[in-house]
Amino acid sequence: MKLPNEIDGYLSSKDFSANTRLNYYYDLASFHDFFEERTISEEALELYKLHLSALSPSAQRRKLSSANQYLLYLYQNKKINRYYKLEQISQKKIDKTHSYHPKIKEFPEFYGPLTGPGQFLALLILEFGLNFSEIQKLKWENFNWKFKYLTVEKSGIKRVLPIREKFSMRVKAIKNADELFAKSRQFLYTELKKFTPYSSKEIREQYILHQVKNGKTIYEVAGLLGLSTITTLEKYYR
Repeated sequence: MKLPNEIDGYLSSKDFSANTRLNYYYDLASFHDFFEERTISEEALELYKLHLSALSPSAQRRKLSSANQYLLYLYQNKKINRYYKLEQISQKKIDKTHSYHPKIKEFPEFYGPLTGPGQFLALLILEFGLNFSEIQKLKWENFNWKFKYLTVEKSGIKRVLPIREKFSMRVKAIKNADELFAKSRQFLYTELKKFTPYSSKEIREQYILHQVKNGKTIYEVAGLLGLSTITTLEKYYR
């Protein structure tokens, strides 16, 4: 049988804090993504465990625990006809020489007097973790300078990102930002390259690293970036 989607009902049945509820939602959403084209069975659950094996031990334990509690809920509420349980994965000693530990950079050159569109683009990526497609959808009216926040909409979901004073003081006097936002991806790429040798991907990674350094949880960072899963962020928390 197919895995029934009862995530909302399961979360409503629990007295979780808002943060815990979000944690479970991300784990169970990825669990359902895996079973989208699969029927639930012992064999499929073993494949799911194998799917998790590249993650950190703590991430594996969390995801398996979330799945087990959810499977129990489905069985107790007669949504599935038998109770399935995932056994925890036996952990091998991790070779930390192969862990992913990129260095944090500060980019002081980004914060000099504004000299052109490339610098503005670099700041948008570093300060908010935006990619080019998100920048192209921006409007100058999305920046609220009075209350210091930027509204970004992606796939119908709005996220509100704080504006730091060091960013505000350098860019809020810009008069023609909407012209830049309307340009092609190739134009944005070329302008960024004129200003810095770092790619948009490298700068965006620095945004993530700074959020991790500042104590943000993996789920908080996913929310800031507008991600539907935490998979691409796992490597920063190993």
